[in-house]
Amino acid sequence: MRKRFTLPLLAALPAVLAACDDDLDLDRYSRVRYNSYAECLAINRVMVNRGLRNPCQKSSGGYYGPYARIVGSTTRYIGYTSSGGLSGAGLTYDSKKGTYGSFKAPVSRGGFTSSSRAGSSSSGSS
Repeated sequence: MRKRFTLPLLAALPAVLAACDDDLDLDRYSRVRYNSYAECLAINRVMVNRGLRNPCQKSSGGYYGPYARIVGSTTRYIGYTSSGGLSGAGLTYDSKKGTYGSFKAPVSRGGFTSSSRAGSSSSGSS
């Protein structure tokens, strides 16, 4: 006897996999290190004016700016909470359209924690 199973979820599999890409992985983001809070805030002032909260985080030897990831023409920025953790909300910028938006950063799901594994670069003089 032959049994037939239909798996309607297979048709939705591409959408499910695409949604997994939204599960942020810090390895795909970078941050810039600044010498002072004032420098970090000045460089990221436009993002603050567009709604990104707490774009700078204190670290040993300076401050880090927001996490950033460029995908195509869109850059995603994630700031910090007032206690220094990662914010649950982020800011997007579409360079082709010149528009800003927001997104909910899934900070409680796999791979996105307050520990930093992302690359960084330095700004300013030492």
